[in-house]
Amino acid sequence: MANARIPNPRLDARGADRAAGVLLGAAVGDALGVPYEFQATLREDQQPRMIGGGLGPYEPGEYSDDTQMQVCIAEVAATGADLRNADALDAIAANFQRWLAGGASDVGNQTRAVLSAAGRASGTAGVAMLGAARDYAVQYPQNAGNGSLMRTGIVALAHLGDAAAMADAAVAVSALTHPDPDCADACVLWCSGIRTAVLEGTFEGVRAGLDLLPADRRGLWAERLDEAEAHPPHHFSPNGWVVSALQAAWSAITRTPVPELAPAERSFPAQHLRLALEAAVRAGNDTDTVAAIAGALLGARWGCSGIPLQWQQAAHGWPGLTGVDLVRLAVRTARGGQDDGDGWPSAARVPVPAGAHRGFAVPHPHDPGVVLGNLALLQGSEPVAVDAVVSLCRMGTAPVLPGADADIEHVRVWLVDSDGDNSNLHYVVDQAAREVLRLRGAGKRVLLHCAAGQSRTPAVAAVYSHLATGADAGTALKELREVLVGGWQLSAHVELLDAVHALAGPAATARTSPVSRSEEDDEALPERDRASEPEWQTEFLRKKWAASRVRGLLLGLAVGDTLGTARGKLPADVSLRAGVSTQLACFTAEGTIRAFVRGNHKGICSPSGVVWHAYCRWAALQGIEVDRMRRRWTSGSGEVWPDGWLAQVPVLAQRRGSAPATVTALSGSEPGAVGKPTASRGCHALTRTLPVAVAVAGQESHHWVNEARTMAALTHGDPAAQSAAAHATVLAAHCLTSGAQPQVRRALKLGIRSLRDVMTGGELEQLTRALEGADTHPADASFLAGLAPDATAPSALLGGVYVAASFPERNQVSDALRFAAGAPDGDSVACVTGALLGAAHGAEALPVDLVSRHELAWVLDALARDLITQITDSPGGSEYTAGWDPHWWDRYPGW
Repeated sequence: MANARIPNPRLDARGADRAAGVLLGAAVGDALGVPYEFQATLREDQQPRMIGGGLGPYEPGEYSDDTQMQVCIAEVAATGADLRNADALDAIAANFQRWLAGGASDVGNQTRAVLSAAGRASGTAGVAMLGAARDYAVQYPQNAGNGSLMRTGIVALAHLGDAAAMADAAVAVSALTHPDPDCADACVLWCSGIRTAVLEGTFEGVRAGLDLLPADRRGLWAERLDEAEAHPPHHFSPNGWVVSALQAAWSAITRTPVPELAPAERSFPAQHLRLALEAAVRAGNDTDTVAAIAGALLGARWGCSGIPLQWQQAAHGWPGLTGVDLVRLAVRTARGGQDDGDGWPSAARVPVPAGAHRGFAVPHPHDPGVVLGNLALLQGSEPVAVDAVVSLCRMGTAPVLPGADADIEHVRVWLVDSDGDNSNLHYVVDQAAREVLRLRGAGKRVLLHCAAGQSRTPAVAAVYSHLATGADAGTALKELREVLVGGWQLSAHVELLDAVHALAGPAATARTSPVSRSEEDDEALPERDRASEPEWQTEFLRKKWAASRVRGLLLGLAVGDTLGTARGKLPADVSLRAGVSTQLACFTAEGTIRAFVRGNHKGICSPSGVVWHAYCRWAALQGIEVDRMRRRWTSGSGEVWPDGWLAQVPVLAQRRGSAPATVTALSGSEPGAVGKPTASRGCHALTRTLPVAVAVAGQESHHWVNEARTMAALTHGDPAAQSAAAHATVLAAHCLTSGAQPQVRRALKLGIRSLRDVMTGGELEQLTRALEGADTHPADASFLAGLAPDATAPSALLGGVYVAASFPERNQVSDALRFAAGAPDGDSVACVTGALLGAAHGAEALPVDLVSRHELAWVLDALARDLITQITDSPGGSEYTAGWDPHWWDRYPGW
């Protein structure tokens, strides 16, 4: 009976980067150690270099038997095979025999003996090899060599979803040539380390792997790891014994300090990979094997992006593979034998992104020998006259320039154009810019490109300007923007822009988000670019995941409101009632859409005034001052009012709780305003304003943040309530735009940082305390009660931020909402919590049983989609152009 297989988890961008680093990390460690195998041990002041030679002899960058044998396993693992099963072991064993017969440049004594004996035996390749290995172990009981540990890294990628299955596979693959318990244990520990490094980005998995060993051997291995951490790598030489090899590699990793991030000084944490591999080589003796072992774990921790680009370029070996091929095998293994939806990493060419099908080539303003372009340029029919290409996006397996000279050098850089998706951003941008500098120093004409040529390309080009000419970031970016007239997306990528300024000083005001752009930023832009700047901000709403995020914000708000009102105890199998916060939020969203429609048709518009009209329609539906409201908003008895489609939703006419400050303001003769303080600071100022976050994220940020403050002031005169409402929209906007693989805490941290210049010291201190409290006192009911003690807007904001940061993961949303519902004012805290987490993770992360039963779910869903459509596509047209939806004005009258 076949073993049950747990599928590998879906990796985010960082996890995929780390998986891609496993096989490539082993290969570069192997190639770095090749020249020094069994040579005089290097001193601390001697720098290992990838110069080839060794026992092969090998070309510079060529890996040896350590990686060659791992490739034999990877070719099977990349099909999605379960490496515990007989068929997979047969295929691996057959690959070993193929390698021995036609590709082995160096073979360990134990491996050669086992493979030679297996070749003469009967039965399947796997059975014959297992038998030969057992016979060898009986004949040589003290010979537990390092030949299985050196090739084991890829095994971890085949079983990322199941640690126990991974351990079984590690033992089974090791046993093909090395069945000794020390060999099996070493492979289990190292695979555990690699698995955890890929999934979590830490080295903690090696020690965690002790629990996967036989109980009577755990103490022994714990002592061996302790010894490795206590002594330098050369202490464990000779290192042909598997235990010494593991200890030398572990010593090199754990005793090498991780550099601090100081971009201006060229100090980056990812440099730990290079420094630790150099330490592994300095251990001496079997240098290529120790460095290959270390390289697999280092690559899993720091990723493909943490491997020096020149090492990536140089890596190659049997059977004619390059670094690109090693990445392909590793990524396919981690993905269960599959490519992604674009066919990557196996496709010959990756698709050109939507909206970027026209290729362009623009000379760099500081060096015409560098051409700036996009992916479409490479896939067009016109030749591109360059000698080298630096690609900052995913590429296919085909030659980079079809029909061009084969000598064209192609440098592939792992760089993702989404905030939160790069583990080693500063290091990668610096490396890429220095590769352009190296190629230009060699006299080559260089094409620098990414997918669209609008974000990664100008970022690296700006750092190159700094390296080549000394230009600072502001100057370089300004002049690049003047030539890249086809599009400019860099301003939308907070982290990438920060990295440019950090690398291409002098130090400048931190660039944090579109919300907090300073006047200095604006002055650096040409006048025509400032005028057109809102265009790039709508790009968030064009992302394929944007609709889910906006729906998540509105639906999360509603579910939180309902759950909090019920104190977490909801009836089963009945429709869930909306709260007053949700009703008012519907009219905020609808009023915002109508404000855009009015602006398009009338040329001028005060969004807060249009939203005030929306609240008046809600009041009329609720039976509040109906006749007076009608007289205020209509000129004759023949007019239909309240108008718009929300007026036809019966639930919005039902009383669902009290909103005294709102009702009092609506019953008055005129709306409140900023600068007219009153004592009203209730939570509805904030909860009903949250939908404005979509406009903050998708349109001109400063304007809409101010509008959020003004909308809160319509009914609530306390400045603290108005500030809380405005700040909440900024934080929600950061959650909305937090990338395809969101990180909630990071989004909130960036949002708070972007608000520093507009908050009082007390407001900043309180928000910081809420965020940090999620680390020091996570999910602590008493801490929440102290942070959010009442039904005010500031309490709702602080409580929502604290709960969202305490439960930041996608699978924790339901727990977060129920915990928030237990706050002193549970409906407002849960409302904010639901909006923040729904904005970050999307509607699909919300509790489906609650969303499906919510009486206003369909209304909020329609409003979310219509809000996106209005901002991105103006279906109602404008004063001068007809719209494509003839019913839009009836749905959202813009008078």
